Parts: sequence; C-alpha cells; structure tokens
Amino acid sequence: MEPPQNHEMALWLKRVACMATLWAIVYSSMIDSFRCVVLFTVALVVWFIDSEVSSHRTHIYIDVVCIGIVTGLVLTAVLWGDLHQIGCFIALTIAVLSVFILGLLWGNILGIFNCLFVGIVFSINVNNKMVDMYSKEFCERFVYIMLSFMATVNFMVFRMTEHWVYKRKYRENLGLLIEKGKAGRKDVYLKIFIAMYKTLETKSPVMAKHSERTAVWTRLITRKMGIVNEEELKTYYYAGLLHDIGKIGIPDVFMSKLELTDEEYEIYKKHVDIGYEILKELQMEDISNAALYHHEKWKGDGYKGLRGDEIPQVARIVGVANYITRLEQKGMSLSEIKEDVTKMGGKAYDIRIVRIACEVIDEMLAQQTENSILGQSVF
Repeated sequence: MEPPQNHEMALWLKRVACMATLWAIVYSSMIDSFRCVVLFTVALVVWFIDSEVSSHRTHIYIDVVCIGIVTGLVLTAVLWGDLHQIGCFIALTIAVLSVFILGLLWGNILGIFNCLFVGIVFSINVNNKMVDMYSKEFCERFVYIMLSFMATVNFMVFRMTEHWVYKRKYRENLGLLIEKGKAGRKDVYLKIFIAMYKTLETKSPVMAKHSERTAVWTRLITRKMGIVNEEELKTYYYAGLLHDIGKIGIPDVFMSKLELTDEEYEIYKKHVDIGYEILKELQMEDISNAALYHHEKWKGDGYKGLRGDEIPQVARIVGVANYITRLEQKGMSLSEIKEDVTKMGGKAYDIRIVRIACEVIDEMLAQQTENSILGQSVF
C-alpha cells in the first residue's frame, strides 16, 4: 500500500518532528537527563538526514529505517523513565507520525510495535519509576489509550488516502481528456488549414504545386536526418506543405509579378507573419515556426535577421527544401540542383542540412541511373 500523503506533506511532518525533537533535547537538559539528551540528539540527526534525503526524492525504505531508529531511541527513553509523562507522550506522537508519513502498512507495523513494547514494559513492571509515577491503573490502561489513538489515526489516514487517490485519479483523467481535446482540436485545425492550402490551387496552381514539392523534400530530408517517428515526419511534412499559407493574404498581383518594387517587396514579406498568425492556432510550434522563419538565412540576412542555430531546425529544413523546389521549377536537373545547393551551404543555409539534402539527391540520381540501366535491353 502506498503512503497516503504527498511528498510535500511528508517532508513538512519530518521537519516538524525535527523541531519537536529539538524541544525534547532542551527539556532533557532542563531535568538533567544527560542520557536522554544523547538519545534525542541522535534522533534529531536521523530526522534531519531523512528530511534532507526526502527533499530530493522520497524513498519509503529509508523512511522506514529512519523512523524505526527514532522509535527505538524514544522507547529506550520511555524505558529509562527519566522524562516522566512526557516520554509516553513522545512515544505516542512517534506512533501517530509514523502512520501519516509511512502510510497504513509500515506505519501500523511500527505503531503496533510501540504499543506492544510499552504494554510489556508496563505489565511486567520492568521499570518501577513508571508504576510509581502513573499508578498501576494508568499503566494497565495506557496501551488501550495508544490503541485508541492508533485506531483514530488509521481512520483519518484511510479517509485521506481515499481523498488523495480520488483527487489524483481525477487530475490524471482530466489531463487525459484535455490532451484528447487538444489533439482533436489540432486535427480539426489541420484539416481546415489543409483546406485553405487547397485554395492556393485556385489562386495559384504553381504556388500550390511548389508547396506540395516543398513538403515532399522536407520529409525526405527529415527522414535522412534519422527521424523515423511517423508523427514527427507528418509534422515536418505539414510544415513544408503550409509554409507559404500566409500568401493567401497577399494581393494576387504580387504573385504574378517577376519583379517587385521595394515597397511591394515589404508587403510581400508579410506573408510569413500572416502564415504564423494563421498557424499558431494549431498549437504545433514546428509548423508555425516553419511559416515564420523559412526565409531566414544562415548568416543573418533573412526576413527576421535570425542567424545560425537561432533559426529553428524545422525552418532550416523547410528553407533548404523550399530552395530546391524553386530550382526544380526553373527546370534544373538534379545534378545542377546539387551543385547549386552545395554552394549555398554555410552561406544561406545550414551546411549540415545541405549535406543531408545532397545525400538525398545522390540517392535519387543513383535510382535514376539504376532505372535507366534496367530499362535498356541486353539484346
């Protein structure tokens, strides 16, 4: 059975126990019981060690050992009888604390041990000081008092356990529902934005084809980088597909112009901000970052002035894929594209991603060569 309390409560109780033990040391010195001072000093050290360990991570068996040691020390003080009625009160307090800190299983084991020990001590009159101090009737009834306290504490801890377990399960279930809701909402948003991408086909079929090819190249490069998780690959694919979604908000006339004035170019550049504002509702950072930063350059002369590793990885990949796609649209062969892209490594684009893109191109060239050879007749 797990401890009923959370870690913060257990740590707080241990620190309270440290303060109570410090008081017991002072009280022992006031009644000139040097041996009790020694016992409680050792107990204080044990409580302090347990508290420090628990402040980093809770270990139930360390708690059991430490509280077991403290219990033994307190019962020894009770056996000596130097503390008068305070000794029995401290033993009862330790029994109650053990249930709250350790939980029902280990706490009851130590609590029952406390009861049995005190009961045996009182019943066989090992220490005459106790009988003289409390009277025989009290000594006979003290164990029943301890058992009553233990029963009350067990009931309280049991109810607290039910409350905390229920509360934790409620939080976990609520968290799952929230995550499912977010995932469902993202799927809906994604479908809407893909539908918006489809509108690019009516606005500019060339631009829509460009986005589709950029998505393909983004996925190929990403996979070559060693990312094999299908969800991650899908995210990168959509980052490439939707990177130019902001062009929906740019006047059509700018899309067909071969050259733009400086003023028109500043308006055109706003497509990255428009795309980001649209896509941030997805709450998928990679996709929205690709839209915002895919025009950044390695040396810092892009739209936003980011340089090097300041540019998010997804935007660096989409930037290279975007450039390759534009070269494809110019009718360049794969060999020419590889040569051109290689020159841009370390200047406009991340040289590591450029090298990986060139490896993808090499594989495609090898595949073309193989298909060409297989297509030739040997007769």
